[in-house]
Parts: sequence; structure tokens; C-alpha cells
Amino acid sequence: MKKDNSNKNVIKGRWYNINKKIKKRLIAKYHKIKDWKMDPKGYFLIEVDKKKKIIQVGYCKFTKLGNAAINDMVAVIKGKTAIEIVNTLIRENFISTLQHAADMGIELHKAELSLKYGFKYIQDKDLEITHNN
Repeated sequence: MKKDNSNKNVIKGRWYNINKKIKKRLIAKYHKIKDWKMDPKGYFLIEVDKKKKIIQVGYCKFTKLGNAAINDMVAVIKGKTAIEIVNTLIRENFISTLQHAADMGIELHKAELSLKYGFKYIQDKDLEITHNN
């Protein structure tokens, strides 16, 4: 993204020029507990299989029976990249909220980086990136 020095309100894009007409400036924030909402469609368990060089995702549904919750894994999705897996989850209608789709994109990308570079992956945790000197 390059700014056009002749006009400070235009950004020279790769394919288009973009006119800057900013109406809002926001500071991003997210609280892991207060802002998180469970997707009513279910949830996913993500595993990196370094031997087979794949990411495996278990799609789980939950139902409440009295005081007990029943959790069933009803599908398994395997792939090598975050983009192919997250788009499969969306196409199969396993995700019903934008927040969940975004979260899965982030988590699957971490899993993909883990697979590609050998980082330790634990779902919903930061990647453990170590440098071998």
C-alpha cells in the first residue's frame, strides 16, 4: 500500500486507487471471557499430525439432557492448509457465526504454521516458537 504523495487522501493500490474517507477510528479490543460466544452449531478439536503432515479437525455437537451435557464428534476433516479446512467447515455448514469462523481461521493458521515449521501447537494457546541457534 503506497500513498500518493501528490494527494494525501488517495492510496495507490495494486489494482485500484482508494479514496480515504475515514469516518471512524477504533482501538481494537477483545476480552477472552466476556466477548466469547459459543457457536450453537458446535465446536472443533484441532490436532496436528506431524508424521502424516496433516491438520485434523473433529467437529463436535453438544446437547443438554437434564443437567448433563452430551458431546458427540460427528465429523472429521483432514487437510494441509488453514484456508482449505476453514472453507470446508463453512461449506459444510458446521459454523454459524462470524466470530467462530474468524476464530477457526486463526486457530487453523496456527496449526498450519506449526505443521510447516515444527512449532508446538496447543489449541487456544499461543504458538511456542523456539529458535535453534
